Amino acid sequence: MMSPIVSAAGVAMLLLRGAHGHMVMNSPTPYNLDIQPLLQVDPISGGLYPYPCHNQYGFTHRTPVEAGGATLVNFTGGGQHGGGSCQFSITYDEPINGEDWNKSASFKTIYSIIGGCPAVFTDESHNLATVAVDENKRQDGKHCGNDSGVDCIRQFMIPIPKFLKNGPATFAWTWFNKLGNKEMYMNCAPIKITGGTGNETEIENLPNIFVANYPNDPEVTNCITGTRSDNVVVNFPEPGKYGRVLQDPVEPVNKPSGYCTQIPPARSLPTFEPGLTLAATPVGKAGPATTTPTPPVEDTTSPALGHSANDPITESAEVTTPVPTLTRSPPPIVIPANITTTIMKSSAIDLGVNPTPLTTPTPTPTPAAVGTGAIAKKPNSKAVACPSHGSIVCLDDGTFGLCDWGWVMPQRVAAGTECKEGKIVKRDEGNLVKRGGGEDY
Repeated sequence: MMSPIVSAAGVAMLLLRGAHGHMVMNSPTPYNLDIQPLLQVDPISGGLYPYPCHNQYGFTHRTPVEAGGATLVNFTGGGQHGGGSCQFSITYDEPINGEDWNKSASFKTIYSIIGGCPAVFTDESHNLATVAVDENKRQDGKHCGNDSGVDCIRQFMIPIPKFLKNGPATFAWTWFNKLGNKEMYMNCAPIKITGGTGNETEIENLPNIFVANYPNDPEVTNCITGTRSDNVVVNFPEPGKYGRVLQDPVEPVNKPSGYCTQIPPARSLPTFEPGLTLAATPVGKAGPATTTPTPPVEDTTSPALGHSANDPITESAEVTTPVPTLTRSPPPIVIPANITTTIMKSSAIDLGVNPTPLTTPTPTPTPAAVGTGAIAKKPNSKAVACPSHGSIVCLDDGTFGLCDWGWVMPQRVAAGTECKEGKIVKRDEGNLVKRGGGEDY
């Protein structure tokens, strides 16, 4: 674990300034989220925030991620710039022996979202009002708690291909904003993959992420997606097999000099393979959609900046627990690498396109019944009876669980959250800063 080498003046600037506007990924936990020099909300640039990953690599734990499952991606942010298009990728080309990130690191796209990421607005002329700040003074707006809300920050369940290699890797989120200066944002998170088959051919066949709006470094890219006055929804040249179109692509009115000619016309929409439909909390409700806290795997090969290998390792909460495989009929469902996931009752988070109704295989029940659903045999001594299959259950000791055919397995909530009235919500500790008004561009 390391942090990049930057100039003394650069470090001083990072330490003195806060982390305010724009967006950062907060789940899975990115490099330097809470480690100095802090992950900033700025776009990548040839100065303090180089490609890839702001050249940051400080961490205290890796988020466990299960291949064939899905991981929750969530954000903190005060500047959403009208939304835009996002890609999610994996790389195994991490820095070694205290070196910097290699600009030629291979980030392989596992999912693309065209438009509507990370937000959609009824009035795009302003960012969301700041309603809170995190402990590092990053501004935050209203959260949707799902992937379809309007005038709020969305969250997404991103499928993790079964064919990935097990072991340490980096998960990356890249974002091309719709309004204002055309920029590229990139946050990267250390993860540890389990359950993968390690198919090198499948991994190599994944497309590389789209890179643009990175000034003054022809070694990386020299194309731009538009000018400040353009409203642009990027149509990715190589989006991959899996993804969604949440808003139609929008091209600049007058393509500027240096425009990325590889971007396909807006009318040429990609055809994504369909995926699972997950359930989520309703629009405007707080809390992530079905994630299960899982103890992280400690990596003590080298300490992060300001931290020793013996420092406490914090818990992560960004992997899902597989449940009975969902099927659709007709036609047969096609999903990335037999993805499995957890279900909650309520409005849908769709991992694919053209959703159709899903059916859940019914296990053979015992004669006893609880509420409206059958109760299966008690799985172990820690299980607690519950009344409604698929619902979140808040237990008296502060733990929670998902009701699975009459039984719930208690588990801890993520740090800073609590289970309340059947939802996972941000814990009210009375120390959030309230601010009003929107932020202009």
